[in-house]
Amino acid sequence: MGQYEAHRKRSQEPPEGETPHPPRRRRKRRRRRSPVGLILLCLVLVAGIAAGAGYFWYTGEVNGSRIQKESVEVEIPQGSGTAGIASILEEAGAIGNAQVFRFYSKYVAKADGTYQYGTFTLSPGEGYDSIIDDLQEVQQQLETVTLTFPEGYNAFQMGDVLEKAGLCTREEFITALNEHEFDLDFLDEVGSDPLKLVRLDGFLFPDTYEFYADEDVDSVILRMLRNFENRICTSENRAAMEKAGYSLEELAIFASIIQKESASVEEMYNVSSVFTNRLAAGSQYPRLESCTTNNYINDYIRPAYDNNPTQEVLTAYDTYDRSGFPVGAIANAGADAFDAALHPEKNTLDGEYYFFVTDVEYTHYYGRTYQEHLANIEKAKVVNRRYGIEGLVS
Repeated sequence: MGQYEAHRKRSQEPPEGETPHPPRRRRKRRRRRSPVGLILLCLVLVAGIAAGAGYFWYTGEVNGSRIQKESVEVEIPQGSGTAGIASILEEAGAIGNAQVFRFYSKYVAKADGTYQYGTFTLSPGEGYDSIIDDLQEVQQQLETVTLTFPEGYNAFQMGDVLEKAGLCTREEFITALNEHEFDLDFLDEVGSDPLKLVRLDGFLFPDTYEFYADEDVDSVILRMLRNFENRICTSENRAAMEKAGYSLEELAIFASIIQKESASVEEMYNVSSVFTNRLAAGSQYPRLESCTTNNYINDYIRPAYDNNPTQEVLTAYDTYDRSGFPVGAIANAGADAFDAALHPEKNTLDGEYYFFVTDVEYTHYYGRTYQEHLANIEKAKVVNRRYGIEGLVS
């Protein structure tokens, strides 16, 4: 050991007579716990309690345990929708919450559109299912009228069918379609352009219906609109609409034209493919040029305006004068026409076609070019002459 080391060692030794101090220990700092974890735990507990309480409340509402009344009598007016019925039930004390009943009716029981009208004695304590079952029972045997609306009928033609059956006049039907309100969610997607001749034309599903002989016009329309919602506004169709880039109103307009232009389901897909090609971005033929829209103008729009419509009104429907779709549907299409509008790829043609013409026998002649189209027109005229018809039919 060197002299420096020996000196350092001696300097570290305590003087004689002093007690050496033990070495000091460093005090460990206590780590503070973050309150974030505790706060999150509390929030989870509160959320769990709230969810449990909400579920308990919802269950009690649905099974009737929250309602003390043993029986309730309610009067359901003819033509009432689920929203109106729910309000009546809540006001009478048969249920505790109208919004919950509407949700349960639509998404759980799937009972919208099945309710009857009349006087009902309900047992609130037995829950929603019991109430719904009771409201679906016909209260009395009423005279009914069975009516069939063919695919492709417009609102005016449907009004004629209803008037002939004695349910309402054509004028009452058209007025209700233009001015009355109906409690269906999809109607928020229907435009109210003042140039449209009939606001809800295109959304009245053509089908066979059994109406009460004294059923009012709003109830008749509501049934047809609900049928449209159930048959057309499906999740599959919604997905195809989004892929194609169509709004619900555009789809109804397109399907109505396809319906009027086609004599068979197979032709619907071919016609759809031609029109889809014309509607494509950058198309050299951006107008549909459908004779059916001109027929609608001449047969319904001109008479509605005393044969003196403005040019703005005419252009709104004239597909020879405007690009894209007309302002409104010209008919009420069936499910096949809607499917064809959404799936033009199902066509049986062997290429991209932009023209077609029909003869009196409803044969369709398709052309890729305008020159082919002119040749097809002559073919159609030859067939028509056999029936004493000069020119084309529309």
